[in-house]
Amino acid sequence: MSYDRADFDYSSDAEPLPKGHAATHIGMFLAWAVLNELESDFHRQRSAELLARLRRREITGRQFFEAACSEKFSEKDLNEDGNAFAQQYYVDEAGKRGAYFTDYKKVLVAGLPGFWHVADTWANYDKIAAVITRRYEE
Repeated sequence: MSYDRADFDYSSDAEPLPKGHAATHIGMFLAWAVLNELESDFHRQRSAELLARLRRREITGRQFFEAACSEKFSEKDLNEDGNAFAQQYYVDEAGKRGAYFTDYKKVLVAGLPGFWHVADTWANYDKIAAVITRRYEE
């Protein structure tokens, strides 16, 4: 199952955005999954150094996603528990954007021009990670 992809460019001529802006929200979710040991064996075997760098916060979730996932977020990126959570929270029953997107907007997009303007920082990650953790525990 494919959850999301970031190989689209949502910029317009009037509003160019920096490269990678379409991967920030995916990277933050994926970083949370990795930091909670919900990544797949695929990544443990093929992306071990990147996982270590992410855990040390030397790279962001977006940077991990771009380097290890070919700009596509799918079930191969998570283990069984991670996929169960993503299928409930990242996407809804119809396979559309789930509650994660609502939470992301409330926590990180307020006061910005739009969804694609969230900065890829660990400070922003920490804000949304607290919400994801609460949702996971529910």
